[in-house]
Amino acid sequence: MKTILKHKIKAFFALLFILTGMTFITACEEEETLSEVMLLSFGPSGVHHGDEITFFGQNLDKVTAIVFKPAVEVPKSAFNSSSKERINVTVPQAAEAGLVILKTPKGDIESKTILNFEVPVVLSSITPAEAKPGTNITITGEKINWIEQVTFTNDVIVTKDNFVSRSETQAVITVPFGAQTGFLIFSTGGTEPLTFGSEDQLIVTMPTVSGIAPTSIKHTENLTITGTNLDLITAVVFEGGDMVSRAGFVSQTETTIVVSVPATTVKGKLTLMQASPIDVVTNDELTIILPIGTAITPAIAVPAVDNVTITGTDLDLVAELSLSGSGTIAAASFLTHTSTGISFALPEDAKSGAIGYTTVHGFSGLLGVTLRVPAPGPAPLAITLYDETIAPGGDNWSWNGTSDVASGEQFYSGDVSWKFTSTDGGGLSAGGITAIDASSQGSFIFALYGGDLSGQSKVDVAVILNDNWSDYNSVKLVPGVWTEYEIPLTNFPTTNLAQITRFAFKVEGISNSTIYADYVGFDAKTTPPPLSIVVFDDVIADGLEPGGWGSGYTNFASTEVYRRGANPHAIKVNFPGGWGGGGQLVVPSDGSNISLAGMTKFAFSVYGGEGSDGKQIQVNLKVDADNPKTVTLQEGKWVDVEIPITDFAAITEFREIWFQDRGDAVTVYIDNIGFRP
Repeated sequence: MKTILKHKIKAFFALLFILTGMTFITACEEEETLSEVMLLSFGPSGVHHGDEITFFGQNLDKVTAIVFKPAVEVPKSAFNSSSKERINVTVPQAAEAGLVILKTPKGDIESKTILNFEVPVVLSSITPAEAKPGTNITITGEKINWIEQVTFTNDVIVTKDNFVSRSETQAVITVPFGAQTGFLIFSTGGTEPLTFGSEDQLIVTMPTVSGIAPTSIKHTENLTITGTNLDLITAVVFEGGDMVSRAGFVSQTETTIVVSVPATTVKGKLTLMQASPIDVVTNDELTIILPIGTAITPAIAVPAVDNVTITGTDLDLVAELSLSGSGTIAAASFLTHTSTGISFALPEDAKSGAIGYTTVHGFSGLLGVTLRVPAPGPAPLAITLYDETIAPGGDNWSWNGTSDVASGEQFYSGDVSWKFTSTDGGGLSAGGITAIDASSQGSFIFALYGGDLSGQSKVDVAVILNDNWSDYNSVKLVPGVWTEYEIPLTNFPTTNLAQITRFAFKVEGISNSTIYADYVGFDAKTTPPPLSIVVFDDVIADGLEPGGWGSGYTNFASTEVYRRGANPHAIKVNFPGGWGGGGQLVVPSDGSNISLAGMTKFAFSVYGGEGSDGKQIQVNLKVDADNPKTVTLQEGKWVDVEIPITDFAAITEFREIWFQDRGDAVTVYIDNIGFRP
């Protein structure tokens, strides 16, 4: 019993000791907590610089200083008031948004939230007024340190982290390379962020080009570009699409760029690129020195027999020539090769066509001369725009249709022609031809073949040079035959004949058509000179009347083809063959003979219809006796005929002119009939 009581007493005192200890520990912890500095809140929100801000908490009387961002410290001595529960402080002008630090003897206390301000940023100047990309500008004013970012024209942004320097009164910023001239846009921080623009534009210095040298250059040679601020240039783009980037420049300074001309460059201006999207284009054009052929002999070369000689300039740049039908001839196979001449043996399989070249730098083009080999058709024109191929530099510029520039379906000269089919009123055209001087020639010559002409027996075809529709000419085209046309160059009074670069043929009046063109160019040919005594030119002259005999048919007002005239007509005669008929122009039975006083030549023009080539007709000029003369026809071509009057008879007047076949059935057109001194 005593033992039990003794243990109970010990347990009581032990429990009492534990409870007393716990009370002591809790009291110490509460006393320690009550003595700590605690920041509970601050305000007002959106306070202005220079306004008073209040910090609320516990034991704030122990705070020795308050530090605002970025490192603006206000000592306790500068507090407006201080107590255990609150501190009143005037916000320093240099303070920025951020966490606030309260300094105490036991360490720093950092706010849990950011102190922000409503800040009226004021700009006073931006200097300099003009700046080059990569150089600095200085922005001065009030509360400049609150600017978060600056946006340049072209939406190039510089954030505060990339400012060179920043203070309350100024910020230094590097002008970005992509910037352009324009107003600056500023964005600020604070409780009410602002966006505003500069009053004046910042002029961003751009590169300028004063010249290029040399202006005529060969591929791969070095070109020097001079100007100002050229160190801003990041690439040079040549005509033809080749771009050389800064890494590929031979050299680059503020005033010069030296760059090697790419091997595919063609004539044109240069475009200089920079980080800004504003490109700089040179005023001067760069001319590429290329091989040019000026003449070729012989005019008609026989394959596997003749040696061909080409004369010209810069022919030493030629690495190989390309010929129609026979591929290429390497320079190593030339018989002679200098800067002014090339000669080579003409391969057996060579065909007529423009001669191409490839230079030692790999650039390809047309040399400017055309090889002619013996082939059916007329003699070559003095200047060719199309015959087998388009003239050098030219390309298919037809519109609203489909073209085959080497169709073997029909041909007038050589083996191919240009076929053009339109379903929407289009036209056949070649353009971009290296300018040709045709001013010394007499006529524009071409041959057309009428394919599908929507059922029309004849159509008008517009003939245009250099896209100059003011000098509108037209010819009549019939289906199923080739017709050679000749238009005097005097019919193109406002066209620059010294710079021919384009031709076009457009069928008028119908949308759907197919035509073939061949033998297009210029020659000294001209329409016949005027007649002194006219028998027929569009119409039958007064004092004469139409006539004929046999089974032939004569139309004295055909508009299918004509030689000349203001109101184009010709006499169409369908000869039956077997000497079976003819056409006449006669003096009426009651009329008087027409005097030939002062005249020495009888003249007319005759055109051979389909299948007439090489066939003959005969013509007679008479008073009483017959003494006909023979004329050979050319299919699809006008032949101008002059016969001395004395070949018929010793006559000084006439009463009748007649035309008759010589056994063959053939159709002909006769025009421009009369007499000359």
